[in-house]
Amino acid sequence: MMKWNDIIGHKEQVAMLRHMEISRRMPHALLFAGPRGIGKSLVANVVAATLLCSDQEERPCGLCRSCQQISYGSHPDLLLIAPDGTNIKIEQIRTLQQELSMASFNGERRVCIIDGAELMTTQAANSLLKVLEDPPGEIVFLLLAANKQMLLTTILSRCMVIAFQPLPDDLLAQALMTKGYFPEASQVAARLSGGRIGIALALLEPEGLSLRNQALEIIQNLMDSKLEVVWQSAGILEKMERSEILAFIKYITYILRDILLLVAGQGKQLLFNIDIAEDLCEVADRWSESRLVTAIGAVESARRALLANANTRLTSEALLIKIYDLAREV
Repeated sequence: MMKWNDIIGHKEQVAMLRHMEISRRMPHALLFAGPRGIGKSLVANVVAATLLCSDQEERPCGLCRSCQQISYGSHPDLLLIAPDGTNIKIEQIRTLQQELSMASFNGERRVCIIDGAELMTTQAANSLLKVLEDPPGEIVFLLLAANKQMLLTTILSRCMVIAFQPLPDDLLAQALMTKGYFPEASQVAARLSGGRIGIALALLEPEGLSLRNQALEIIQNLMDSKLEVVWQSAGILEKMERSEILAFIKYITYILRDILLLVAGQGKQLLFNIDIAEDLCEVADRWSESRLVTAIGAVESARRALLANANTRLTSEALLIKIYDLAREV
């Protein structure tokens, strides 16, 4: 079971939460706002364990019945809501209201964690608003959102907002090494994750960098093969989910950015993809700074188009042709 000291970074946020809990001034509704994978869920679970722990000295103690139930995901007074598909639906909030209308199992406070709170439908958000305005009994709501602007302003006004920022690369890499990961792999994961520990841990999985590696392979093929590689690569991208394509586009940007650093003579110490530095050095000999800047701009334009639901095949083909042409300019 995770405790306060197990949280990596976010010192100010942790200090604030601990002070509010110790002084018995915890608001009835908090909103943890920050990018996906940044650690909001971990902090929320530690807060929940703290609020429900029965120990009188160290909370969460990790030993009491309440802490054990939380460890096994079976605490009756910890209510969890997450998107059902792409949204949190009104039926989920109605079920929550029914559960809250009954007495708590331990006769004390309850905690409700709503992950992906910004994905509530309008009906679900309005239904939750009624609960936040008149909470039944002693309950603390912990709303987690990657994009708080998507929430109703009326819900925002009833929550204490705590913002979470990405962790510094060095701090995150050190934490990953402490968990037993190799130094180079930890550095790569920390830099590519944008300071988000959840994303970094996913990148350290056996196939975590497969999409990045695919992006590198396609860039290499665009430089070394005939135009047919454009249609082949576009066909691969067309079969991906939109979230995968956007991640692929992100890795293309990171790779071109690293090549630009090498071409500009900045060396390898600032690279994100330090594990494939030799491959990037080989590619860098065939690029100029101006063409790389143009290529990065083309990638960003493609990203914006995809976010606006542009046709995947046409957008991918246009981007790949642009990179193919730029790689061959003198």
